[in-house]
Amino acid sequence: MLNIVQISKEFGRGDQAQTAVQNVSLTLQKNEIFALVGESGSGKSTLAEIVIGLQQPTSGSIVWQEEAGLNWGKGRSRTRKRMSPWKVQMIFQNPDRSLNPYWKVKDIVSEPLVLQQVSRAEAGIMAAELLERVKLPLSLMEKSPSECSGGQKQRIAIARALMMAPSLLIADEITSALDPSTEEEILNLLRSLKDEHQMAILYITHRLESISGFADRMAVMKAGTIVEEGTVERVLSNSQNTYTRDLIKACFYV
Repeated sequence: MLNIVQISKEFGRGDQAQTAVQNVSLTLQKNEIFALVGESGSGKSTLAEIVIGLQQPTSGSIVWQEEAGLNWGKGRSRTRKRMSPWKVQMIFQNPDRSLNPYWKVKDIVSEPLVLQQVSRAEAGIMAAELLERVKLPLSLMEKSPSECSGGQKQRIAIARALMMAPSLLIADEITSALDPSTEEEILNLLRSLKDEHQMAILYITHRLESISGFADRMAVMKAGTIVEEGTVERVLSNSQNTYTRDLIKACFYV
């Protein structure tokens, strides 16, 4: 579905330039959960922002196989065409920074459709359906984000992202601030929604404990590069990379 081809990203120029992502190539398949793991500052979120178009790569390209020939990037591989924006949606780590504190939940969830010229009445009906789908009570429709728990706010963010029926959902550290039981609930919800909507999920995390039994394949990032890639079962049980083994030991306390 998605080919990430030799993506690099530098910030700054000349002697002040810093490389955040370096020559990263990955392939994401339809209807799979792909985990991108690594410690903070390894380049995971920068790569995600390049995929969704919030950042432009210094070189390399993003190739969407669903729409043949549509690439975007900057540098030697650049073209001007890009994927339809509603085909990929992103859920950010901190919902408090992505949910308008002055809006009611019904307006937050329905906003993507309103921007597509759907009437507020129709968008509101669909927002209510999505809240039920992510297992939230309809009584939240008239509440503001400040009246919701952390887990509820992440479910609201998920509902808003699903409003445009994306082919790819990017989940960037979305459970890092949640307690273990709420984290498990959110991950189970994402898996069921993935099967229901036949979409792929790029799951970004530094918590290796959360990916076993959830993700299908994974890649490990260190200092902007991919150091290991494979099925979750193979990487966690038989890692071929020293950094990955150290990361596994640190996360699982073995």
